[in-house]
Amino acid sequence: MSPRAAGRLRLLAMLALCLLPLLAAWFSYRFLPPVGGKSDGEMLPTRPFAAASQQAWPRGRWVLVTQAVGACQQACRQRLFVMQQVHLALGEAAPRLRRVLLQDRPFTADGGVLRLPSPRLLAPERPGFYLIDPQGNQLLFYADTLPPERIIRELAMVLKINNGLG
Repeated sequence: MSPRAAGRLRLLAMLALCLLPLLAAWFSYRFLPPVGGKSDGEMLPTRPFAAASQQAWPRGRWVLVTQAVGACQQACRQRLFVMQQVHLALGEAAPRLRRVLLQDRPFTADGGVLRLPSPRLLAPERPGFYLIDPQGNQLLFYADTLPPERIIRELAMVLKINNGLG
């Protein structure tokens, strides 16, 4: 092989080595598409939460909201208990999260829950929890049927990732 042919072969090998990562990335993106993030909660359209405009709303804090329709019966009390357990399980991140109960009529609730009047019900046919960010925007909805462990895991991750907020 002549020196000129050997030089061309080396140049082509260097070009192939430089193009290999680009081709591998294109191939993996084209034929092995990335999987989107998985959330246990239902993503809500980012818009201001209606109750966040109230005077007593905890501004600058993450808020886990639920609602009580009428008298707080067994399902409502269970939801309040789950909220308390989620709050306790967050450990050192717990002070960054406030619990709020929106109610259409007054009744006594467990300690640590901020009770606010709710003239307009959120979605009485969908009982569960709403996660509100420190700016007052709705982010996620967690149904009552979701196991509390999954809510705890996801809230811990959200609070860890958004450490500078709330």
